[in-house]
Amino acid sequence: MSVVMRRPAFALPLLLSFVSCYSPEANKEAADHDVYRILDGTSAQLTGARRHMQVERAVDTLRMRLLRDHEPVPLSLAQALDVAAENSRDFQRQKETLYLAALNLTRSINDFSLRFGGGGTGSVSGTDDDSATARVGDDLSAQANSVAGTRIVANFVQTFLRSVLNGGGFDGSSILDLTITQPLLRGSGRRIAREPLTQAERNVVYAMRDYERFRAQFAIDVVSDYWTVVQQMRDLSNVEANYQRLAYLRGQIEELFNAGRRTITDLGRAKQDEYSADAQRVTLRNRLQTTLDQFKLSLGLPITAQIELDPTELDRLAARGVQPVQIAEADAIALSLQRRYDYRTIVDEVEDAGRRALIAEDALRMQLDFTGAISVPAENGKGLDLDWSKINWSAGVDLDLLLNRVPLRNAYRSALITFDQAIRAREQNQDQLTANVRRALRDIQAALVTYEIQQQAVVLGEERFEATTDLYDAGRVQALEKLDAQRSLLNAQLSRNSAIVDYAIARLALMNNLEAITLEPHGLRFDLDLPMPQAKQPQHKTAE
Repeated sequence: MSVVMRRPAFALPLLLSFVSCYSPEANKEAADHDVYRILDGTSAQLTGARRHMQVERAVDTLRMRLLRDHEPVPLSLAQALDVAAENSRDFQRQKETLYLAALNLTRSINDFSLRFGGGGTGSVSGTDDDSATARVGDDLSAQANSVAGTRIVANFVQTFLRSVLNGGGFDGSSILDLTITQPLLRGSGRRIAREPLTQAERNVVYAMRDYERFRAQFAIDVVSDYWTVVQQMRDLSNVEANYQRLAYLRGQIEELFNAGRRTITDLGRAKQDEYSADAQRVTLRNRLQTTLDQFKLSLGLPITAQIELDPTELDRLAARGVQPVQIAEADAIALSLQRRYDYRTIVDEVEDAGRRALIAEDALRMQLDFTGAISVPAENGKGLDLDWSKINWSAGVDLDLLLNRVPLRNAYRSALITFDQAIRAREQNQDQLTANVRRALRDIQAALVTYEIQQQAVVLGEERFEATTDLYDAGRVQALEKLDAQRSLLNAQLSRNSAIVDYAIARLALMNNLEAITLEPHGLRFDLDLPMPQAKQPQHKTAE
């Protein structure tokens, strides 16, 4: 038995065509379009610049090239920042978290937008061979929620019937239903009804702050780790040079001992210092490889990859100088509380908790909703033309006294406690930021004093080593004094290397506490010579 439809429903073919064209790839592109538009606007609002970020990872990354080529790769500090932005798993995870926050906002926006729905049905039914009927129908709907709590639902239903056995065309009928619901007590008002959208919007701002905060901290971590590696490379170079000097000195003393011009004590001391320097060499080489592996891990590179860092970076770091920080403690604390993204989020979360308490308070009210509805049938019960002269309407109210108030009471009391917890969290975070700034200032001062001391110690160590060497060559001092002078010089060099890096890292930590690390719009690069921000001066009114 076949059925030929001469007069199909007009909406069903359109809907099927629409669905067939809306592929998964098209859905992905549509989601990306909405999300990136939200993120660009939020970034411009927060930082003053549009990021135009992409959540997808690059395809031809350095990690892939290292796995494929196995060739040593030179890596400058700037390149290390680029590699971290391209390959770091933590950085990728942070971008995805930001993307998902904006994606969740698109759903909340959709909840307050005009939404359409539709579907269709088709069936054939009959009794023996006496009669058979084909039925085709489609159902179109639209609904919208307003920020005032109003909910509007419209349905347009069409049904087409045809007697299959007796032939004939399709007979159609249609109906339009429209329903409006408006809360009058519980859940009414823009502040209450719009809360899901409000919180979703704020969550995107929080996620953007977290993203920018993570970018700055991650960039600082990469730079600090790079400096630490090149410091250990310099330390190893100093230790290697010290070992070579000790080995040469031991050879000299051994020759003099064989000639009867040095004692067994001198030779034993020289051998002991040579062995200690050799052991120190092994220890530092092992520590350097461990630190380098950890650095590759943080960059997202294969552990077995061969990368070559620039050892002259330590020289450039020293050339920048070690200078006192010209900022008062009170100004630094004020700047931190004013600028830090994470603290601003903590402050805003107090407001969030307050709004949730108000919503829980609103939920204690009775539920009283006004409902109005109209229904428009087709003319004479058939056809596609609606008969507006036969509108059926209704209006009424729904009342719920909510007599079981224990869950609502508990939710309200919990919201009040959460609000108080948010206030305490803000206070604790403020104290923690103050402590961080004070510690950063102390670390800078300590690194500054240590550097000055070790710089003088290196100069004195070099002078003492040269003088002791001359005296030793003249036979006026024992080998013990020359060895001691050489050991003191090495310790001063290692301590100076450490002080240079400690000062630079401490300064970056302070800048980060002041939210003063300005990164490029994409990636992790930033100017290492960023000036220290200045506290805003109070404006004094002039007397008229």
